[in-house]
Amino acid sequence: MDKPGFIVPPPWLVPERDDESTVPAEDVAPASFPAFLPAPIGGMPAPALPPRSVPAPEEPSVAGWRLTLDDGQSIVVTGALVLGRDPAEVASRPLAGLVRVHDPARSVSKTHAVIDPGGQTLSVTDLGSTNGVSITAPDGRVTDLDPGGQGFLESGSRLILGEFGVAVSRE
Repeated sequence: MDKPGFIVPPPWLVPERDDESTVPAEDVAPASFPAFLPAPIGGMPAPALPPRSVPAPEEPSVAGWRLTLDDGQSIVVTGALVLGRDPAEVASRPLAGLVRVHDPARSVSKTHAVIDPGGQTLSVTDLGSTNGVSITAPDGRVTDLDPGGQGFLESGSRLILGEFGVAVSRE
């Protein structure tokens, strides 16, 4: 207690004892504990976990695509998207997001079209829909896609799935 910087505790926190019976801390042997290794359940060794892959940081994009659907949905396009009334996975794009379109007129097929971002372009492919896909360019020019056909979208375009509209913009 005679060391500089030592704070004296209040008397009620210090137990009463004889100073001769106390052992200095330097003389006390440190306790040793056995290492604990968990035993595998059922006697089988636990399988080794595969190393986790750390995703590479995404480069910030200068501008992205946005789809604004007539049903009020607004979607930022970060990868392939399948649009339809009740869309199902498309074999050629197994990782595509599924976007359910709320079309009271039922002019949109269950799995109608796929949207693909590709650098500076955005493309749409008709998936053999019943009522077709058309693109209205910002200048008013209309392009009807053949079943299975592909077209390219630009900012300000309007995509028509059957009778259902989707506004396309670049952010």
